[in-house]
Amino acid sequence: MIRLLRSPYIGPCLPLLLGVMISGFVAGCGDADLPPGITKKSIAIEEVPDELRAAARKEIPKVEFKEAWQNLDAQGKLHSYEIRGRQSSDGKIREVRVSLSGEILEKE
Repeated sequence: MIRLLRSPYIGPCLPLLLGVMISGFVAGCGDADLPPGITKKSIAIEEVPDELRAAARKEIPKVEFKEAWQNLDAQGKLHSYEIRGRQSSDGKIREVRVSLSGEILEKE
């Protein structure tokens, strides 16, 4: 292995290879599901309006929603809510993103 790193072909490229690998890990972090410019703020599930929680329950029944986030735009204005819970039948974590009008924007 050391001999390979000292190779005139591999050795000079090593910093570049490491940089590409590290940037791949960093680029993979974050919440890619949200539109650009949107940030998440953790809130209590009770802070989500009842009608939006009902829309989430209707979209994915048999999920006990326990976590929630406000999705805020760059100016800090409320964009949508993200609601997460565990499905009782298989234990799978399910998520719903709901607009302020109750429209389901995304579900997992």
